[in-house]
Amino acid sequence: MNAAVPAPARGRAALFSLLVALPLALPLSSAGFSLLSQLASAWLLLLSVGLLVTRAGLLSFGQAMYAGLAAYAAAHAMNTIAASGWPLPFALAPLYGGMFAVAVALVFGPISVRRGGLSFAMITLGLGLLVALAAPMLQGFFGGEGGVSTDRTAGPVWLGLDFLSQRQLYGVSAAYVLLGAALMRGLDGTRLDLLARAVRDNPLRVAVSGATPRRVRLQLVLVSAFLAGLSGALQTLRLEQVSAGSLGLPQSSMALLFSLAAGSGTAWGALLGAGLMVGSESVLASVSQAWMLYVGLGFLAIVIWAPQGLSGVLCDLAQGLRARRNPDLLWGLAALLICGGLSLIGASSLIELLYAVRQQLQVGSTLRLYGVPLPIGSADVWVGAALLAATGAGLCALVWQALVPQLRAGGARE
Repeated sequence: MNAAVPAPARGRAALFSLLVALPLALPLSSAGFSLLSQLASAWLLLLSVGLLVTRAGLLSFGQAMYAGLAAYAAAHAMNTIAASGWPLPFALAPLYGGMFAVAVALVFGPISVRRGGLSFAMITLGLGLLVALAAPMLQGFFGGEGGVSTDRTAGPVWLGLDFLSQRQLYGVSAAYVLLGAALMRGLDGTRLDLLARAVRDNPLRVAVSGATPRRVRLQLVLVSAFLAGLSGALQTLRLEQVSAGSLGLPQSSMALLFSLAAGSGTAWGALLGAGLMVGSESVLASVSQAWMLYVGLGFLAIVIWAPQGLSGVLCDLAQGLRARRNPDLLWGLAALLICGGLSLIGASSLIELLYAVRQQLQVGSTLRLYGVPLPIGSADVWVGAALLAATGAGLCALVWQALVPQLRAGGARE
């Protein structure tokens, strides 16, 4: 049985629930609610990845497989319900997808959980590629190149939900986010949770004690597949379309990358990772062709200087601020942000200039960046961008070296 939930944990859970429900009370546009629905779907996907990474030490490249198959299952279920007139609400489509993902995990899971570590990662990679390559050949289920379309407004109205507005769609998405958070909260401290962490640390000792590491991994994979299935089915509700591209390796890799970068072993970490992923794919990709390069460089920097993830860094800073209560620490953090911003502006200017040259623009062409016209053929522009990037990075290093002793004194991890 779970131990009594401490008051701070209850407070964080209440704050998270309030944050999820708050947008429903705000006068947001349809585009805003659509973006929030996308964020909810990404959160569930990253939560499923983080569940395996943090509790069992398993790197899965097959989460997009579970999410994509669940998306197809939800689309077929919605089309069948609409055609037959069954009184089943489309608001439950994510549950249909989640249960289908669990059924798939019951088939593929025993194959992948025989070993942990690199073996698990490679097996899930192979299974994901197998399903992605089989999709064009199984057109009855996958719909060929066009995929499968559906209409979320064609189902029966249930509790006033006709899905004519994006606000209703986000309301349903928020409900499943809270369901996922409750599932994770309920898993904490259970026998499965403790055994999974023990299997992660020493599977041989767990086997000697009488438990079966393979069975423990499988149970955790089933929970993770359910969360990924919720994510995929929510995407079907939002887009009303699912294609074979949702099954590919890039989707699994992006989810794993942002999960590790944000440190998404918790609901808050997954929220940070989902925000970064949606921001990169929706906002950054719309303003720069080099967005994948920015994502890669950012991930590399996090792995080198913040292996605990961005959420871990934020926790460290919060602990340091609470312990020290030193105004100089706040000024140091502000200086770090300013210097980091200068370095980022300089580095991004260099990258955009390089991409402009790669596109074979004329020497006299001008690149508008941050509202400033930059002549591509001007040496001053290139030198200035390089100096700004180098100066900002150097100042960041100096400020960080000054901050580290203060954070250590506050009891935070480096």
